[in-house]
Amino acid sequence: MKKALKTRYSDAAKFPDEPIFTTKDIMEIFHFSSQATAQRFDKSGLVNAKKNKNGHRFYSYNQIEYMKKLQKLVNYDISHFAIKVLLEFEKYKGRDAEKFLDEFAEFYTKRYYYANRNAKCKRK
Repeated sequence: MKKALKTRYSDAAKFPDEPIFTTKDIMEIFHFSSQATAQRFDKSGLVNAKKNKNGHRFYSYNQIEYMKKLQKLVNYDISHFAIKVLLEFEKYKGRDAEKFLDEFAEFYTKRYYYANRNAKCKRK
């Protein structure tokens, strides 16, 4: 991440709901190769970016932090649709969806790690 963006990102923590990051910034933060990848969170309904009159998307610090949690699950090949359904179910049950997201990402990370470790042991 460029120094100017790092500074802006750390300063944004003071006003976490202020949408100041563009799709291009999101691409740099997450190392995405295209804008479509960055916009997929918005199009799937997981993150609601603010749009200006020209239709450009702007994201807040809180949304970026939320996207980082979502990206962990996407990296494990869980689709945006599946994540959305799980979060809607949690909301329907009256539970905190963001807490569920944290717990699910932690559980899935451990499960993925142990599955890979066990597979390597079996190969030897």
